[in-house]
Amino acid sequence: MKNEFYHYAPRVKRMTASIIREILKISSRPGLISFAGGLPSPDSFPLKEFERAVRDTVRLDGIRALQYTLTDGILPLRNYLCRWLSKQEIVVEPPNMLLTHGSQQALDLLGKIFLAPGDSVLVENPSYLGAIQCFNGYEAKYVTVPIDDRGLRIDKAEEKLKSHKVKFIYVVPTFHNPAGTTMDVPRRLNLIKLAKKIDVPIVEDDPYSLIRFKGNWVPSIYSLAKGKGVIYLSTFSKLLSPGIRLGYVLAEKEIIAKLVLAKQAADLQTNTFIQYAVYHYCQHGYLEKHIPTIIRDYAHKAGLMLAAMEEFFPKEVKWFEPQGGMFVWTILPEGLKASRVFQKSIEQNVAFVDGSVFFANGGGENTMRLNFTNSSDSDLRLGISRLGKVIKSFL
Repeated sequence: MKNEFYHYAPRVKRMTASIIREILKISSRPGLISFAGGLPSPDSFPLKEFERAVRDTVRLDGIRALQYTLTDGILPLRNYLCRWLSKQEIVVEPPNMLLTHGSQQALDLLGKIFLAPGDSVLVENPSYLGAIQCFNGYEAKYVTVPIDDRGLRIDKAEEKLKSHKVKFIYVVPTFHNPAGTTMDVPRRLNLIKLAKKIDVPIVEDDPYSLIRFKGNWVPSIYSLAKGKGVIYLSTFSKLLSPGIRLGYVLAEKEIIAKLVLAKQAADLQTNTFIQYAVYHYCQHGYLEKHIPTIIRDYAHKAGLMLAAMEEFFPKEVKWFEPQGGMFVWTILPEGLKASRVFQKSIEQNVAFVDGSVFFANGGGENTMRLNFTNSSDSDLRLGISRLGKVIKSFL
């Protein structure tokens, strides 16, 4: 019987469980090989170094690390990040930075300050599922623009924006999630021009750019725009640990001030103790030493997955070869739904993400996202061989 006691806001109807988080629930099943979650390799977690950083936090910061702090985040860590980001040609000062509980919280705060019910956001097609979920909570609509191996199709975006008004443009330009592609510099510059022309900000979500194992470095949209009109998000989740839930936003002071107000209402501040622990971890130089080990590990794992796909997948299946990040975007023959493949693959103890969940307005039924970072070498080969047999059974 329907419960009439609780009267939820209309937006609740648009809140759905993340299919990726639901798949994680079955990942503990014995023998199941999961290419589903965007989980960093547990072998990459720097346990000893982070333990030292935690001890330093207790020893050097003591009560200060257990007390409330500024909503913006502790100044020592923001100062460090400004110096570190300058090496990536990102020029920023502490007043232009807000520390958040992961970049996922940053997405939610942006939805909170920008989106009224019915407002539109321009997103890539496909786009990051976590962003779609955040913006759904604020009853957003979507203007979707296709991508190719050079990133967002700027010509298609310009065409769509002639008849659609948007509050901001959301992109994952480097090692895209889920597609793994990277937007080239000419398109980044053209996107900046387009955003200025229609007078809307660009939200640049950048969790993966430092995990590059092929190709040449590409400057951020934020740096190319010199911090004007671009809101930049990044995180420690892929470089240190997702469990610490620490990310940051870079933006003009006016936007940071609004985000601070939104964050104060949400949780007052980001975990003080974790901020100090990450600061000490970085101060010891551990972060810069650790990133090359992640790159070597992920390059190896990506190579194994791609070689196995070449060997075991039928020739009708296509995929993008990533130059970094954590995913291989795979396209099944037209007419073959990934949802059907998923049901049968689970029976063979292998999981992946049905790519249709990344399409904000529907579509992509013949696509799937494969994660290569959280499986052992032997499981990568075995899982792809199982998946290849399942796909062949439908052809």
